[in-house]
Amino acid sequence: MLEKITAFFMAIINFFMSLFGLGQAGGQQYNCQTFFDLSYGTHERQVVDLFVPENASGDLGLVLFIHGGAWIQGDKESYKGGMEYGATNLGIATASVNYRYISDDVDLLDVLDDIDSALAKVKAKGAEVGVNINKVLLTGDSAGGHLSLLYAYARKKTAPIAPVAVISNSGPTDLYDDNFYHNNALGNEAVISDLMSKACGQRFAYEAKESAKAALYSVSPISYVSSDCVPTVINHGTADTIVPFSNAQTLDALLTQHGVEHVLNVYDGADHDLGKDEDAKDRADELLFGYIDRFLK
Repeated sequence: MLEKITAFFMAIINFFMSLFGLGQAGGQQYNCQTFFDLSYGTHERQVVDLFVPENASGDLGLVLFIHGGAWIQGDKESYKGGMEYGATNLGIATASVNYRYISDDVDLLDVLDDIDSALAKVKAKGAEVGVNINKVLLTGDSAGGHLSLLYAYARKKTAPIAPVAVISNSGPTDLYDDNFYHNNALGNEAVISDLMSKACGQRFAYEAKESAKAALYSVSPISYVSSDCVPTVINHGTADTIVPFSNAQTLDALLTQHGVEHVLNVYDGADHDLGKDEDAKDRADELLFGYIDRFLK
């Protein structure tokens, strides 16, 4: 399973990094202060990188990158280029976080606590260099997209830095969705059930998935949708063989029902790596930079 995750993960990272290089060259250039491996806990993976434009002062918006990898692999280093671009070309703060991988001892609610602590560390470091990092756009790919959505919706009122928008690339939204468990490129029903058992903190076999329904919904972004949710972009392929397109459709329908500003940006025929739909890529680029301009500046 790890090999399959790695292949998809690297492809979607390449997609996401392309967003930070499309048509945005020129304009004001900023030098930036860089802080690597800021520790926010005792575990070796509880570290976060932060870039801050040099000579910035007062209120400052942040993009937080959350890496993918099925919650069991991946690293913040993947977003170093995007962090540098955001700080040096857009004049915003950027951060990329590592979090504890899920296991029999760490579930996704624990990972949300990691993000809480990482944001608190980022805010404190910002204060040390004279800026008030007071709003954050969360974004990531695959598992990182899921965590971005889940955190932005579930922790909006208690977060150390206020979530103001979220962008998910191929991120899971409904971990109970039965489409997840059949014909998944990562493995059969037993493999996916094992992964989801770790994710929700309750061990179950596929045949007894109903017994874990509440636990699975507790770590599913769709469970936290309300009229108070932040503006959202969902980038998703219709032929995704890891996170079913039905996940994106369900979230889209709920956000519509609750009147939440959002866009479902559909990649027609694309798999988990979002493929080569140039129109959808252009739209994703436009949405990303539009959200940064509207909500972080």
